[in-house]
Amino acid sequence: MSEVIRLSEEEVLRIRRRLASIDLAKQSTFGGAEPAYPDRLASAVARQWTSNGTAYKYRRLAEVAGTLFYGVAMSHAFENGNKRTAMMALFVQLDRNRNILINTSEQDLYSFAEQVADHRLALPNGMNRDSDSEVIAVSRWIRARIQPIPTGDRHMRFTELKSTLEALGCTFDGPDKNYVKIHRGSASVSLGYPKQDYDVAVNEIKRVRKHLSLDAGHGVDARGFYDFESSVDRFVEKHTELMKRLADL
Repeated sequence: MSEVIRLSEEEVLRIRRRLASIDLAKQSTFGGAEPAYPDRLASAVARQWTSNGTAYKYRRLAEVAGTLFYGVAMSHAFENGNKRTAMMALFVQLDRNRNILINTSEQDLYSFAEQVADHRLALPNGMNRDSDSEVIAVSRWIRARIQPIPTGDRHMRFTELKSTLEALGCTFDGPDKNYVKIHRGSASVSLGYPKQDYDVAVNEIKRVRKHLSLDAGHGVDARGFYDFESSVDRFVEKHTELMKRLADL
């Protein structure tokens, strides 16, 4: 069993700050980017590393993601938007571990968050309701709906690729005809630029990464390449209506 990537407190804060910076957050009460109760957030994130001194209590991805979601959603570390922050952290954590939710509608996600918030998520038979049993129920819900996704590159919009490369120290020349030149140190590569924003094919992303020494052969695997903030934007775009509905919880 491979080691689960756990989100740090700083990464959860990066998610929160990203959410606070986009228009979606400004359309409804979301609160500030920083926690109103920092100790609660620290405790919520630290749940992932709970151990008995020799082994983690939560070792599998669904368990780690479940306790983080539950901790962020229920700790009320932020003045508002705790469920939205928890849901986005869940999406990002699954993505960082190369897993996705399948067979799960927006209504399923909303009902899940609602039941967790109201302490109504079904528990395993024979369990009394407390925080431990609720985390087990959350983890079971996640485990039933996750599936690994292939490792490696994926297509990206040009704006997402540009943001990712700039975060990795690259600079862009202005477009010249149908091309744009990208620089990283002494390396450079040209990329087609047919219009202001377009879908960049996987083979082109692989070529750019290789020329700029941002591929696995130079110590940058796919997981390390794709920009953290861009992944938040991608999930917000996909789940806009869900984020709006969660504002009412």
